[in-house]
Amino acid sequence: MDILDAGCGTGNYASYFLDHEPHSLSLVDASEGMLNVAREKLLSTSQKTELCFKTGVLPNIPFEDNSFDSVMINLVLHHLEKNPDGKSYPNTAETLKEVYRVLKPRGVLTVITLTPEQVEAHWFGHLVPGPLKQYAKKFPYHKQMKEMLTNAGLTLKVAYNTLTTDYHPGHDNLEGPLQEEWRNGISFWDTCSETEIQDMVQRVKKMKEEGTLRDFYNNHEKTHIFGALQILAAQK
Repeated sequence: MDILDAGCGTGNYASYFLDHEPHSLSLVDASEGMLNVAREKLLSTSQKTELCFKTGVLPNIPFEDNSFDSVMINLVLHHLEKNPDGKSYPNTAETLKEVYRVLKPRGVLTVITLTPEQVEAHWFGHLVPGPLKQYAKKFPYHKQMKEMLTNAGLTLKVAYNTLTTDYHPGHDNLEGPLQEEWRNGISFWDTCSETEIQDMVQRVKKMKEEGTLRDFYNNHEKTHIFGALQILAAQK
């Protein structure tokens, strides 16, 4: 198989596929720094797969038509819309059309993303309700995502929610929001100002002193109901 990781970051997802020795594995990211990390990570592994690394900014995908058997876009789409209104996602829609173009006939796209319900199901977002409301607009509802896939010429084959938060170690750590390293694992915190972060820290400390922090978590953590992530597969 010829596989593309669009918005590869540091190559964590792509590195998994080297164990299966696909024919080729191509990685694209807007950040040259992240791409360099991915390059070092993958090239240090002994393998037979042909590797390609390119700098590119979605929705543009710098490859020829009908190049890939599979394209994966993992936790990337919400970075594409600069001022989302929750109603339309033009950059996401154009990205999906580009995916259709570079996929071979019957090629498969896999997407990992969140829905607005899942964004709000993560307990810590409610510590800063203003940014949470705006951040949720970055993610289309499932119905919107399905419509964009259809408009791009792709047929949704599978969609399911994962109820686990393994992608975020320490998700249920009540004091996690106090730690910068813990916050760095979730892009949501990048949307908060320094003042909002400091106000949140003081709020968490106050609830900890009052003994109400566990109640806050129990009242707002809903990933076991709505899911933590949504995973989709669509075919050309």
